Amino acid sequence: MSVLSKFLLKNSRFFLFLFLQTLALTFTFSENIYHNSILENKIISFKGSIDSKISNFKYYFNLKHENDRLLKENNYYRNLFLGKSKKIKPEYIEILDSTKYKQSYHYTPADIVSNSINRVNNYLIINKGTSQNIKPEMGVITSTGVVGMIVNSTPNFSKVMSILNKNTKVNARLRSNKYYGTLLWDGEDSRIMKLSDIPKYVNINIGDTIETDGKSRIYPEGILIGRISSKTIDDESGNWDISVELFQDMGNIQKVYIVNNIDREEIKSLIDTIQ
Repeated sequence: MSVLSKFLLKNSRFFLFLFLQTLALTFTFSENIYHNSILENKIISFKGSIDSKISNFKYYFNLKHENDRLLKENNYYRNLFLGKSKKIKPEYIEILDSTKYKQSYHYTPADIVSNSINRVNNYLIINKGTSQNIKPEMGVITSTGVVGMIVNSTPNFSKVMSILNKNTKVNARLRSNKYYGTLLWDGEDSRIMKLSDIPKYVNINIGDTIETDGKSRIYPEGILIGRISSKTIDDESGNWDISVELFQDMGNIQKVYIVNNIDREEIKSLIDTIQ
């Protein structure tokens, strides 16, 4: 028996282990395998379960901030139902007023169990899923702004494509004059998004409020997004290049609302016939 054969035989277990590890890593990081819906659902469920425990631990250290936010929100809705909402306006708390825009939406509260803001394409995981009738293309918001859109769900968890994702496009408008455009993220500052397609002849000012325009079946009309922090004219398009500072701190979210447009399927079926 040659020296090489002896060496291979002696270390056969090691080489077998190395082969199996390589195979496992290949399956883990393979893009095609990752996007297989069955495997991704298992990943969402497993990650959601682990991150949920971590999130619960962190939540206890942030109770004061969360209680203050909930008190403001509850105070607003209490006064809304009493017909006094014009007198009391807590900062940025006016997102679920469906009566104002004659909208039909159902809202489901959920907790964030995992969140990222430092990647080019960021995602969140929340603790509600198909068992609570949560489906893809439902919007996710907070009391201070837009968070993202459901892209996948398991029985107890859902994956949310964050607004801090280069594939995200949100129909947005200026609250002051109702001119609308497309809100995008350039992958840089997690506090800033870009609003495009606003013609240069439109009068805009630093500090103007940006909100959803209601032309999407995902987000209701009038949901707050942010305020204009800078503006320039784009030389190529001739339109405004607008930077929008988000109201919602995307790195500090515990509670969200999942938005179900009750008429979403009917609207979608009509759009499909047009296409």
